[in-house]
This record gives sequence, C-alpha cells and structure tokens, in this order.
Amino acid sequence: MTDNNRDEVLNDLIDRHLRGDLNESEQGQLAELLDSRPDARKAFVEVVRWETELSGFLQVKDQKPEIEKSHASRPGDGQRSRGQRLLRSLLVLSTVVIIGLTALLIRERSGRMNEIAATNEADSSIARITGLSGALIWTGDRGQIVRDISIGTELAGGTIEGMAPDSWFELQFNDKSTVMISGTSMLTFADSGQKILRLREGRLSADVMPQPQDRPMLVHTRTALLKVLGTQFDVEAELTSTALNVREGKVRIRRLSDGSEVDVPAEHLSVADGERELTPERVSQSVNEWRTDFQNKRECYGKWQPATNDSPASVKAIPLVPPGAPHVTLHLAGISVDRSDGSPVVIESGSRFLVKGRLQHDAAVHFGIRVAHPNGEFAGMFRGDLHDQQPPAERNEAGVFEEVYELTNFTVDPAVWDKRDELAPRPDGLVLTGVWAFTHTESSAGLELTKVELLPRERQP
Repeated sequence: MTDNNRDEVLNDLIDRHLRGDLNESEQGQLAELLDSRPDARKAFVEVVRWETELSGFLQVKDQKPEIEKSHASRPGDGQRSRGQRLLRSLLVLSTVVIIGLTALLIRERSGRMNEIAATNEADSSIARITGLSGALIWTGDRGQIVRDISIGTELAGGTIEGMAPDSWFELQFNDKSTVMISGTSMLTFADSGQKILRLREGRLSADVMPQPQDRPMLVHTRTALLKVLGTQFDVEAELTSTALNVREGKVRIRRLSDGSEVDVPAEHLSVADGERELTPERVSQSVNEWRTDFQNKRECYGKWQPATNDSPASVKAIPLVPPGAPHVTLHLAGISVDRSDGSPVVIESGSRFLVKGRLQHDAAVHFGIRVAHPNGEFAGMFRGDLHDQQPPAERNEAGVFEEVYELTNFTVDPAVWDKRDELAPRPDGLVLTGVWAFTHTESSAGLELTKVELLPRERQP
C-alpha cells in the first residue's frame, strides 16, 4: 500500500470515527494506527482540534447576540478577551478529549488482544483422537462443526457425535486417560484442570488414569452423575436410565432424581433409574446368546415402531450418507447390544446370526456387527454378507424375510479396513456390542427389523 493510500485510509477512519460510524473491527484498526504511527496520532489530534475549534467558533457565533446583549455595558476588548478565553478553554478541552479517546482506543485494542490471547489459551489441546470410524461429527466448544476429523487431530474440547451404529471414536487426554464412544452416541468433553464429560446418549467406555482426589473426572448423564478417580468402566445412557459397569477400580454413582449415591466396585453393575434401588450387583458370567427386545428398547438407530395386533415392534431403516461418499445413500437400522444383568455377550466359534424383518420389495440385506475386547477396548467391525455377493433376501407375500449369517463368512468391515492390522482379525471370542443391517438400492426398500438373534453353535435356527 502506498503512502497516499495509507493516508486516505487513516483520514477516512478518523472522519468516520468523529461521526460515530466505525464498527468494532475498524475501531481496532484505528487504534493500531494510532499506537504504531506518530504521524497518525499527530493527524488525529489536528483533525479533532480543527473540529473542536470550528464547533467552538460556531457556538460562540450563535451565542454572540446573547453575549452582546447581556454584556452591552462592557468594552469591546473585554468581549474579545472573553471569546478568546472561551476558545482556549475549548481547545484545552479538546486536547483532553483527544488524549482520552486515544487512550480508550488503545485500551480497547489491548483488551481485544487479551481476549484473543485468552481464546488461544482456551483453544490449547486437551486431548487428541486416537481412533475413529464411521459417520462422526465434532462440534468445537466455539460452535464450529467439523466432519473430516482424523486420527491425531488435537482437540480443545467440544462435542463428538456418532451418527450411525457403526460409528466409533476414541479420545486420549493429555494424562493418557482414554474414553471411547460407539454406535449412536453423543459426548461433550472439557478439561480446565478437571475432566468433565457429558454423555447425552449412547455407550461410553473409559480407562482413566489416577485423578486428583479433589478433582475427579465427572461424567454427567440425564439421570446420574459419576465420580471417577481412576478406573476402567462402561456406561450406557438412555433417556430414563444410566447403566454403569465397573471393570476395574471403583466408581461412585449418584442418582439425580433423589440424590442417592453408591460406590460400585470392580465386576459390579448399577443402574440409575426410577424403578429400582440403587445398589451394586455382581456382573454375571458371559453368555453366548442374545436377542433384540425392540418392544422395550427405543434407543435404536432408525424409526422405532411399537407392536400392533398384526406385527411385532420393529425399527425401520432410515437414510444414511456415509462420510466420504456423498453419492451413496444407505437405508440402515441398528441397535446396541446389552443385557439388563450386565453380563457380556461373547461370540463363540460356530455362532450364527438370525435376522428377521420386512421388506417392501426385493433387496439384499447387508448385516454387520461391532465387537470389543473383554476390557471394553474397541476390537473391530465385521460384515456377514460376503460384501457384494449377498443375494436378495427371500420374502413371503407379506414382505417378511428371514436371513442367517454364518460367523465363518464374516469379514472385516470396509469402514475399518485401513486399521485391520491394529484390530482383531476375527470376531470369535470377542464381546458383541452392536448390530446393524442396511439395504443399498436406488430407492428405499422399506427395510424393517423385527428380530436380531445371536445363536450359539449348539442351536439351529
């Protein structure tokens, strides 16, 4: 920018400042010029002084008839002397005003710089992403929405949301504590000397390093508050209940409805709702079979539909556009896997999955599962539909279909293919945490799930 252009910018800013037309950004620009350029300060003083002199002259001129009338008995020199004193007073006042305005602008600029510094400090990383897959959205603590997050991204807090049953996200805090959400979950996290998490819905697994006694990790849900000093645990949050399963150490849980509290030790489960006493219960041994309960399980991915006289409760698939593939639309339904007694559902070799539901027209029903290690760590996702070789489901006249997926046919889900060396190669012996099914046709096939069942190897469908 040339000197002439800089002067034009300065003159324009000063002129509009005197009219009161500057916005906050322009005020900061003027303050920076006054702070860094002596010639700018000189020009500012001269312009404001001229404006003050002109204003004083016009004021004296307008008041002259009144002055002459009230002081007619005084000699002319006295009148001129009074006018000169008035003008000098106005000039002195103008100088004070100029100095004050300049100081104010500089203080405002300094204040804004302090705000920026505070913002930058608040934006310093508190954790980083160590694993993820599926459809996820991160919203920063200042409202920015990011869909293309990746492993290694440093985060300063905010909200992470898993958008589909195959979503998975792992976060490691600076002290090496890790938390993971899976499936359709929403987690808000912050750490300004104390880790504070809010699990609005879904499943959270955590491995927490020892925390200060007076600053435990706090996990809020809609129905409970968890205080964690260092342990391994899983928590499932729904609209009306919170289920806590402690794998190692101890976690204190408080039910919000009545304030009751209990310490939950390792290998124990406690559920905070309005129907049962808040007490720890020992977790049962693992089981090898499981089936959905759509009638009582409304926290699903899809449109939940209650049972009628003609059909059982179901979950209807809804559209999903996978991240990185905006030209693809799947119609997907899913549900997390849990049991009221907290016992893990372990997939054994030779198991099979039975999937039953309805279709409005012929379509291949693709089926997938999410699994974890016994300590709750994410182990991988697998598909049981032989990828594109899955034939259309056979349905009767009422549109009802029933498909069986053999565990021997399951392969690594394409969503985690690039992490296959870090994850389990097979689901055998791992804990089942989620299931889903979808169709991929030009228009919706009207997929509804009425039953998903894990059958142990000794049973036949």
